[in-house]
Amino acid sequence: MFQYYKMEDRKISKSSEEDYNWLVVSGTDPEEQRHLLDKYQLPEDIFIGANEPEEVSRLEYLRNTKLNHPILYTLIDLSEVTEDRIEDRLEPVTFIYTKDLLITYVSHQSNLIKRLIEKHEQDIQRYEDIVAYSTLMIYTHYIKGLQEMKKQIDDLDQAARKTTENKELFNLADTERDMVYLDHTLRDQNHTVDRLMDRKEFLDRLDNEALVYDIKLRQKFAMKMVTIYRDLLETIGGLFSDMMDNNLNHLMKYLDSA
Repeated sequence: MFQYYKMEDRKISKSSEEDYNWLVVSGTDPEEQRHLLDKYQLPEDIFIGANEPEEVSRLEYLRNTKLNHPILYTLIDLSEVTEDRIEDRLEPVTFIYTKDLLITYVSHQSNLIKRLIEKHEQDIQRYEDIVAYSTLMIYTHYIKGLQEMKKQIDDLDQAARKTTENKELFNLADTERDMVYLDHTLRDQNHTVDRLMDRKEFLDRLDNEALVYDIKLRQKFAMKMVTIYRDLLETIGGLFSDMMDNNLNHLMKYLDSA
């Protein structure tokens, strides 16, 4: 689906195809993707993996397009729908921006742009503001998701001291799997965000040191949480193993004495 916006004077208004400077594309409609590729002469591989959790974050200049020196910037957002599998919660978000046009591509279930406008409309003057505040919100989503995961880890820690039931072992495996996805996604993403934050032209146009500081702070916080939680899960896995070994030893002693 195409959504057209007009951004001017710290106000973002829904507009039409005849008068817009921000185009938001959501979903995987191949006809819409084809239209976008042809209209702006974009690279054919832009939408490959655009809705897959294994999509990689990236920052690159696009060449030989109909746009004015466009830059492509892709991050992976984390949905708040905790009931979904981690693969379904990881949602790629792509920005293609020039000095006079911004194109944003999101998954059909993403609410990032809606919330961005609701929360930061008055803060937005340039495309760089949209890119930066979106980055900030994405890292906030990871921090909130990791805080929820910490509750699961605490429950597993308690269970590891009391039981070796299959249910808890399956929960441990699922949580470890989720953490692997988050770890690799954030490590890859941090490199891309760092490159953006090192671009003098971007920083000059953004002109918001406090926002840059907040983004970097959330980056560090999210990465530290992932590192600590993976270590905790490894420790909990060891507790489960020790409990099973202990139970097995008791069983063998009982059988030997029978």
